Amino acid sequence: MSVSEYLVKNLINIFEKDELQVIQANCTGFENPTDVEGVAPDVIWWNPHKELYHIGIVADSQTVSSDLTKQKILTLSKLMMGRGASEGKRLPFVIGVPPEASNAVDKTFQENEINSQGNAQKIIL
Repeated sequence: MSVSEYLVKNLINIFEKDELQVIQANCTGFENPTDVEGVAPDVIWWNPHKELYHIGIVADSQTVSSDLTKQKILTLSKLMMGRGASEGKRLPFVIGVPPEASNAVDKTFQENEINSQGNAQKIIL
């Protein structure tokens, strides 16, 4: 199992406790996520109670500062529901990282004012 798949699996396990349904994931047993606005998330969940998608990515200490990861954060953290009961609401966005990648995520969030949007969360895996 790759580091990325290990991180994705841990992220899935955390959100399954919140009764979110995994729609797609970069993990064995799931369909790979579809590109969203030109970037691919690592996990897409569905919250049936709020009728709201949740988007997640993972990064390790090697990839957390890459241009691709930064682009994923910037693009996916700004998504909104286009229809349904949650139309117009920002999609909850989560990035799962190991402890050694935590500071780099904080820096990217701060530099791009991601925290002020109210929908982004960092989870240490």
